[in-house]
Formats: sequence, structure tokens, C-alpha cells
Amino acid sequence: MPNARRLLSLFVAGLVIASVVGAGDPPADAPAGELRVQIERPNEPTADGVARFRTLRMQVSAGAIDFDLHKVRSVVIDSVDGEVVSASAELTDHSRMHGQLLTRELPVTVGDKTEPLPLAEGLKVKFLHPKKTGLTAALIGLLTLTVMEIVLGIDNIIFLAIVAGKLPERQQPLARRIGLLAALGTRLLLLLTLTWLMAATKPLFTLPDLPFLHDPEARGISIRDLVLLLGGLFLIGKSTKEIHEKIEHAEAGPSVAKKAAGFAAVIVQIAVIDIIFSLDSVITAVGMVEDLWVMIVAMVLAVGVMVAFAEPISRFVDKNPSIKLLALSFLILIGALLVAESLGQHIDKGYIYFAMAFAVVIELVNMRLRKAEAVPSPNGEGI
Repeated sequence: MPNARRLLSLFVAGLVIASVVGAGDPPADAPAGELRVQIERPNEPTADGVARFRTLRMQVSAGAIDFDLHKVRSVVIDSVDGEVVSASAELTDHSRMHGQLLTRELPVTVGDKTEPLPLAEGLKVKFLHPKKTGLTAALIGLLTLTVMEIVLGIDNIIFLAIVAGKLPERQQPLARRIGLLAALGTRLLLLLTLTWLMAATKPLFTLPDLPFLHDPEARGISIRDLVLLLGGLFLIGKSTKEIHEKIEHAEAGPSVAKKAAGFAAVIVQIAVIDIIFSLDSVITAVGMVEDLWVMIVAMVLAVGVMVAFAEPISRFVDKNPSIKLLALSFLILIGALLVAESLGQHIDKGYIYFAMAFAVVIELVNMRLRKAEAVPSPNGEGI
């Protein structure tokens, strides 16, 4: 199956690219001259100035961290209690860090006067990063984001292949097309509602101090956390059920016919998982680039690639039981990752993609060995 081998090679290459790209921090703007700031105080007009400091030191759950200001969008002083200054920082990837501010002075120049800002409750400092312009920068951002969206969409394709494979063969292509178009529509809709999307990261309520949840940041549950939690549990439950059914069917023997799923039920499952994957995909896009048109074009291109490869991947997964079990295991792993993310346990996805790529390589070697062993030797025995 040369086509399948090429397809699997692209799959592995995509996972390796994701492991390299995802293992590092989001690219930061290169320091270039002065960094302008906007200063907001309660009941006072906004003032413009220039930052005279280059790092922001905070004590967070992971320890004391020095943030380069070129990776920080804003910092807000939440409360001041003696020497303890609680603050929250929004980073350029739209994530938020909460903790104790260890940088005691924030010197800025306003007009012709340079002095430290008083660290009072409600103080907000926005860092105005110079926007990258030019066609080259836009194309680099477009290429990088397209690759990332394709890689992030692999789990979507796997889920489509497995769920649509339960339909009668004549209905499977239509289900896959509807699923991918729905995925594109969900992504574009979220992009056009960025204000709501960013608000979805604000905590709705706070869980009590549990044995495995001591960090206040992890105990704050937002809309995004709820979506990721429910989506992760759905993926774990669905994939476990599929593995159980596959084992039961194998033990019952090939004479037992599989019951075809209903078309409407499959579309509903695809729509639910599209929401989960789209939320994570769009948040990644917003953190990587700033131009809305770049995000839209990248997502259209990524879904176009997914449409082109959805059918070959589906056929290959369906014809190779070991690959299907491996794909279901990947979905359980991704589901566990989503659950961990929803509870504030941030796991670097680069490690996950690398582990998946490694597992695929091992399975390809096993498939090659099984094929070689099945070839009869000249004396009529297998090798």
C-alpha cells in the first residue's frame, strides 16, 4: 500500500513538526527600542508612557519566574496587603498567570518625568508591542499556523475516521465532509467572536481546596475549562467504548455482523467533538498571530488538507485493526490531556505529539515485520 505508507509518513512528519514547534514558548517580539505602555488607574484618565524596565518577576505556582516584557500583554494589581502584592499577567499567547509580584518597582516615563508607578489595587499596565508588518512576516505566520492547524486537526480526522466508519459505506464520505465543514464553520465562528472567546477564560466559580487542587489558579473554573473537561471525558469514554466493542467483536468471530450506526447520531457526535477541537485550535491561532485574515486563511487551508486526506486515512485505519486501536489510544491520551488542562495542569503538547509519533513509528515497523513473516519462503514456509 504505497499510498498508505506515504500518508503515514506525512502523519509522522506532522507529529514531529508539532513536537518541535510545540516544545518551545510562543515566539516573542524582538526587542526593538522603547516599549510603550498605557497606564490605567481607577477613577483616573489613561496615561501613555515608556517602560524603563525589561522584566517582570512573579511568584507563581511553578515558582519564581522572570517574564520578558515582550511576552507580556498587560499586568494588573489585584490586591496589596503590606509587602504582598497579588497580580495577574496576561501573556502574548493569551494565557494568564496569577501570583505575587516580586518586581517592587515599575519605572515608567510619562512626559518628561520618570518615576516608579505606585503599586495600588486596580493599577493596570498595558504593554504596546510593535506590530509585525510586511508580506514576509504575514506569510511566515500563515505557513507556521497552517502547519500547526493541520497537526492539531489530526486528532479530528482520526475521530472522524472511527465514527464515520460505523456508518454504511455509501454514507461515510458525506459524513466526513459534513464533519470537516462543520469544523471549519465552528472555527470561523469562534474567530469572529474573539471577545467572547477571551472572556471564556475568566473563572465562573472556584472549587474548594482539594487534595490535588491547592493552586487558586487551578481551582478557578471557566467556560473554556468546562468545555475541555466535558470534551476530554467524552473522548475518553467514547474511545474506551470503541476499544471494548472492537475486542468483543473480535472474540465473537467474523461471522457476527456489526450493527451500523444511525447517520444523525454520528453527525451529533462529530458536531460535539468539533466544538472541543475548535476551541483549542482557535486559542492556539490567536496566540500565534495577530492578523485575523491570516488566521482565517490558515484555517481554510488546514481544513482543505484535512478534506483531501480524510478518506485515505479513514480507509487505512479501517483496514488495519492495530492502527485503529493505536488511534483510539491516541484519543484517550488527548482526552486525558484535555481533562488535565481544564484543571489547570498545563502539559506541554510537544511531548504528547512526540510520544504519538514514536508509537506510530514502532507500529509501522511491526507492520513491516508481520508482512515479511507472512511471505512464504522458497521451501513453502513463512520467513
